[in-house]
Amino acid sequence: MNTPEPAVPFLPAVPFQPATPPRDTLMPEIIAEFSETVAFVRGRWARYAAEFHPELKKAGIAMLQVIRRNGSTTATELCQLLDMDKALVSRQITKLRELGLVDAAATPEDRRVVCLTASDQAVEFLDGIRVRWAETYRERFTDWSVEDLQQLKIGLRRFNQDQG
Repeated sequence: MNTPEPAVPFLPAVPFQPATPPRDTLMPEIIAEFSETVAFVRGRWARYAAEFHPELKKAGIAMLQVIRRNGSTTATELCQLLDMDKALVSRQITKLRELGLVDAAATPEDRRVVCLTASDQAVEFLDGIRVRWAETYRERFTDWSVEDLQQLKIGLRRFNQDQG
């Protein structure tokens, strides 16, 4: 006896769409998280700058950090390191010098080249900001395990080193 074959339901033709790789679906979320972090940091820097002096800008603090970290630098190097326009760098350096945060001296090799260094006042100012930042982060990471913090550090370091 022949048994009838079971009926196969009709499936409409659907164009093939490859699955979106998980990596691609994560990118918008990662970008959104970075955007929130950058907004938070910019807001803090603006507040710290204004607390020090109403005419000090976030760009000035960024330059001051680079100057301190490098020990000394030139305006041209700041333009390159921070990807900023020469006019902006020049205005900010002038303001930093007026506020007593940056010292400038011509180099012995070429008197036209000016080396910028952080003043003692700048070092004190930046150290104060670091203490405040540390407290802010300590509060934000209260519920994080040491392993979570280690993973964050490793991931951020890797991200920052891959700045091709």
